[in-house]
Amino acid sequence: MMARSPSRRHVVAVLALLPALCACSTTPSPRLFTLVPRPGTPDNRFSGTIDVKRAELAKYLDRPEIVRYRDAYELSMSEYVRWGEGLGDMVTRVLVEDLAQRLPRSQAYAASGPLTLPAPNVTIEINIDRFELDPSDAVVLAAQWVAHRERSGDRIRAEQIRVAVGSSDTTAQIAAMSDALGQLADRIASALAA
Repeated sequence: MMARSPSRRHVVAVLALLPALCACSTTPSPRLFTLVPRPGTPDNRFSGTIDVKRAELAKYLDRPEIVRYRDAYELSMSEYVRWGEGLGDMVTRVLVEDLAQRLPRSQAYAASGPLTLPAPNVTIEINIDRFELDPSDAVVLAAQWVAHRERSGDRIRAEQIRVAVGSSDTTAQIAAMSDALGQLADRIASALAA
């Protein structure tokens, strides 16, 4: 028996279906998220320049994907749920904005930024060990920070901030993370103004 070659009509039908088949196989666009500054109570007791060094992050956080805990031992992330910029740079940028709002008589800036300013009165260094949604649906921010002042001893401070998240939605998680970073800024500003 001889094999039949496809008719012209079959070839045209298959070619017409190709765009529809290709559309079904396209990957979705990633959703990009950013932290935002949170308002705080202004404190006029401190004035000066504040140099905020780039926040150092635990390596599991230093990635484009947004990290969550699936359970006590397993992390999860989605290829399509990402940060709009590097998390360390974003934390630093938002923290600078939070501090500038809380300490209106000061001038806060990122040490890694493009501007060259005079020697700062205070240099802030931050190390973040945890900054994600945990299995109990709370954002946990665990960090150590130190304020290097011109003429005083430096003291490392440790903070553990928990913010409840109303839902498992990513937007709610990012809002809670922004709140936690605002609370860290409150504590830093209060220590500088004391």
